[in-house]
Parts: sequence; C-alpha cells; structure tokens
Amino acid sequence: MPSGFPHFLSPDELTARRHAQVTAFLGTRDLDAAWLSELMRERVGAGLLLLTSSPVHGLANSTSDLDFIRIQEAAIDGPRISTKIFENGHHLEVVSFSESELASNLEELDRLADLPAAQSVAGFRVWDKQREPRRKQTERIVNGIAMDGSAPYLRWLPALSRVWSRAALQTAIEQAAHTALAEAAGETRGRVGYAYNVLLHLMDGLLSHHGDVYTTRKWYVLRWTRLMAEGGWHDERLQSAAAGLERLRKDVHTFLDPATAAAPVAAPFTELVVDAVQATGTAQAVTVGVELTGRVRAFLPGAAVVLGSGSGVVLPGVGAETDLPFTDGPVGLDELSTLDAPTAASLLRALRAGAARLRIGYRGEETGR
Repeated sequence: MPSGFPHFLSPDELTARRHAQVTAFLGTRDLDAAWLSELMRERVGAGLLLLTSSPVHGLANSTSDLDFIRIQEAAIDGPRISTKIFENGHHLEVVSFSESELASNLEELDRLADLPAAQSVAGFRVWDKQREPRRKQTERIVNGIAMDGSAPYLRWLPALSRVWSRAALQTAIEQAAHTALAEAAGETRGRVGYAYNVLLHLMDGLLSHHGDVYTTRKWYVLRWTRLMAEGGWHDERLQSAAAGLERLRKDVHTFLDPATAAAPVAAPFTELVVDAVQATGTAQAVTVGVELTGRVRAFLPGAAVVLGSGSGVVLPGVGAETDLPFTDGPVGLDELSTLDAPTAASLLRALRAGAARLRIGYRGEETGR
C-alpha cells in the first residue's frame, strides 16, 4: 500500500476499478461518455464533469440516477440547486461549483485532517453552514470519475478518509453514551435502537479509515459486507475490531427479546467503540462530559426546567445545574453505566431535548498524518 494512501488498492488501481465500474454501469444504460459530456456542455456549460455516487462505488442498479458534479472556472455565488435533465428516458442531475471555492474546500479538508480529533470533528460538523461545496458534495468530488476515466481529486482521499472516519467514530461514541444512559434509565428497547446506531456509524468509521468513504447511509451495511469479504485491512488490530463489530451485529437483535431485557447491552458496545478508536490510532481513551445549551430554571419543588435555544425540558429530581452529572468535568465512557436510574433518565431527557450536549474528549491521541 502506498505510504499514506488509505485504500488497499493503489491510487492507479483504485481509479482503474472505479472507471471499469462506471463504464459497466453506462453500458447497461446504453450511454456513451462522450455523448454525456456533450449533452452536459450544451445544457449547463463547459467545465470538468465528474460522475459521482453509486456508479463510482460499484453499487448502482437499474433504478440509480446519474449524478454529476461540474467544476467551472468562473466564480459562483450563493447556495446551489441541482439541474435535473431528462433525456431519452434517463434522469440526470448536475450541480456546479467553481474552481476557487473547491480549492478552498480542499485546503480546509487538509487543515482539519491535521487537527486533534475533537477539533477536526467540530470543524467537520459546521462545514455545511459555512462552505460550498458541502460535505456530501466534497466527498463526491474527491471520489468522482471524469469522463476520460481519470480521478482528478483522488489525492485528497487520505485527508477525506481521516476526517470522515473521525466524525463517524465520534457519532458512534455519542450513540454508545446514549445506549449506556438508556440502559441505566431502565429502557429495554431504546437502548437497542441506540446500539444499532453504534454499529452503523462504526461501520462508516472503519470503512472510511480504509479509504471507502461514501455519504449515503443506505449503503453502509452492503459496503461493510463487501469489505469483510474482500479483506484489505491495514493490520490485524483493525481486523480484530471489525470481527468484534460483526459479532455484535449478528447478536444485537436478540436483546429485543423480553427474555433478555435484563442482559447488559451497554458494556460490550462501549468496549467496541473504544476498541475501534484505539485500532484506528485516533486515541487511547475516550472521555465524556456534559454541557448545558441553556440555563437551569426553578420549576417546582424537586424539579427544574432546562431552557435551551428553542427547546426546554422538565427534569424531575434536578434542582440546579450542578445536579446534572458530569457537568463539572469529563469521565470515562464506561462510567455512564454507573448512574442511578433517575439521574440517567434526567440526563438522557436533557440530551434528547437538545437542552444539553455531550462533550467527547480523546486521551493519548495520535497527532499528525
């Protein structure tokens, strides 16, 4: 594997595979790359045309649309709306961006990849509020295949993989925290719903770490199954983490059985996310803190209301800000399971209402690329 390139294929091999997948897909539609290029030039103007999404990843089927991104030299202002083209029974969509704003995005992607994990994820999460192209479109540009079979932005795949993987892992950590709180609060079904989310986002995190980055959530499980069949793990440590995920994926549904209502779910899922964080080199340990998004107001004796921005929630048994756990400093992810049921329920209620949020921290994290 080339130094720093996350996929088990080299850049040239990955480009060739994706070009072959695109060519096969176009063949099933009786479409020609040259004809598509001319059609797009006629309808939306000249520029670098990239085919993106499921055909590139070998996931397209008979109902898949053809999604294009066009990069033009002239500047473009404001938010983008895709142009829909219906031609000879085909549904094509194209959205356009300028070379300058794309260059700025790719520079920001490199910057985020070099930051500590928590800062990298924070920047990723505000991306869509500040930048064009948005996260989804930036991913598709990096993975996109031009009509001549080249992948002009593939050299940004290492940065994309690093940032995307960290964001997915942090979401999985947050879902594991919710799993632990729901279990401690006595929820037998809610905890399983959160556990499924842990699995999905860990799949995304490990796939992205290995260079398979793709926005659309509906393809997570199929892509994961493909990676498990192909192998291509960077090392045995990551392969072991993937095997642990597979074990829990096959067993998670059993916890919906009333007979297993008392069986612990949170502990193995907490161990799994920490294992994935360690295996990817993101950090050695994970911490969790709680931050209020608003203020605690007196409500009734023995209860308070937390007022957030546009939201609020009544918390029985909470009388002051300090009554919510972990607001004074972070704790280990595994400590969430030690909360008593009323305290866990109050914290979970505040998180669900958006009146509080989790602060995820990383200890012993890897620095640099």
